[in-house]
Amino acid sequence: MRKSNYLVALATCAALLYNAWILAFWLNPSVVNSSLLSGLSALNQPYHQLFTLTDILSGSFCFLLALGIFMTNKKEDKRLLMILFSIAGFGITTALAALFPYADLTHSEGIPNPLREPKLFIHDGLSVLALLFILLGVVISLLVYRNFFLLILVITFVITTLLSFVAGAIPQLVGPLGQQINALLGGIWLVFISWRVLNDTSQATHVEN
Repeated sequence: MRKSNYLVALATCAALLYNAWILAFWLNPSVVNSSLLSGLSALNQPYHQLFTLTDILSGSFCFLLALGIFMTNKKEDKRLLMILFSIAGFGITTALAALFPYADLTHSEGIPNPLREPKLFIHDGLSVLALLFILLGVVISLLVYRNFFLLILVITFVITTLLSFVAGAIPQLVGPLGQQINALLGGIWLVFISWRVLNDTSQATHVEN
């Protein structure tokens, strides 16, 4: 198997782990249907270790993925470097956010006071950074490849990212569906952009040879 295939497989694993929250429809349905995804990792929730572990693994795989693609990619396009930077940044912030879980489910609602609850503020800050990193990558990928699929993905991703921010700040206003769709779209983008960059690199190498 070519190295590029291993990296696409790594991207797929990262995407699946990032969307492990889907298991909560069976493991913790009351929370997944009413709370943000971070609530699944709250220390007073069942299976919180599972959802913390999947976030850490997903983030670690994203960082390794970005590093692997960087070492494989022969192009010097700075826009591609920004995409890899966004994947790495997303991975690091996702994994770090998982290290600062909520103490209980009620802490997952609203914006925490950084003076009274610094750990929760760190978790929310890292989660916001993770969303911004992957949003940056999605937008830049459209500028690089300019196809209809990415255009639709960017539009829906921007909308669901905004809904995620609103849900985090004012949970009573919108439900968790926007964030859940956003996570699914993020996983799809991760696999697609990894395949696309690596496919272009493989073709460029073949032409050179």
